[in-house]
Amino acid sequence: MMPQSRAIAIFTDLDGTLLDHDTYSWEAARPALDRVKLLSIPLIAVSSKTLAELEYLNQAVHLFDGLIGENGGVISLNGVTEHYGPSEEKIDAARTQIKEAVHVPLGSFRTVSPEVIAAETGLSLEDATRAAQRHCSDPLIWQPTAKDVATAREIAAKWSLNLVKGGRFHTLCGPASKGQAMKRMLERLAVKQSNKTGNGAAQRYTTIALGDSPNDIPMLQEADIAVQIPTKHRVRTSPMLDHSNLRIAPHAGPDGWNAAVNAILDEITNTNKNSEVLHG
Repeated sequence: MMPQSRAIAIFTDLDGTLLDHDTYSWEAARPALDRVKLLSIPLIAVSSKTLAELEYLNQAVHLFDGLIGENGGVISLNGVTEHYGPSEEKIDAARTQIKEAVHVPLGSFRTVSPEVIAAETGLSLEDATRAAQRHCSDPLIWQPTAKDVATAREIAAKWSLNLVKGGRFHTLCGPASKGQAMKRMLERLAVKQSNKTGNGAAQRYTTIALGDSPNDIPMLQEADIAVQIPTKHRVRTSPMLDHSNLRIAPHAGPDGWNAAVNAILDEITNTNKNSEVLHG
């Protein structure tokens, strides 16, 4: 159990975690989301999505207090954005070299049309256009062999880049990770809270992180409580990481998100789903 004197902050992956892998719906998580909002717990989206995608999503649903996009390459809180990712030129040069080295056709979100992105993802054309607005990362569109992936990782490393596997794509990105971005966001949240209270004391947070893919591991490792969301359509779920407080949600997607968050809040706050009282 975490100390009840500390505030809580929740960091969540989107696709396959809060959003259903097939429908992109978060409706099944509404009970827990409503509870998080009632308790004034900061909820931070941490995604490989672009800032354009995250801002558009948040304008529609008003779920998130802060946004971390492109696998940690960009952070936005209260309208102030910080970029940590590599240059577009470096991403493009590395991708071109990878394309020449592998033995399968290779496209990417930065090189194909929104129509192709829509076909690959199931997104609408408008959403696919926002997904193409990438500044420091590039999901690859390919059908690689294990050797192709290894080759691509070697080339990426020569450019001081990483190739990380998400729920759907291998994404070419910089060394910034979801975990590093999470630490920076916590610093900014603490400053925000200190300015709000006016007492100059830095707020410490009990952190909950939820994710379903290897690119979520750095974020899960940083959290006080890590929640692994099972992959949809997979029979068994093995732990992705060693963590002293790792939970595996009982279901995939928003159903699992809802169950896991409610169970954790039952443990670490003096609230339950029937009688809500602001946490200490």
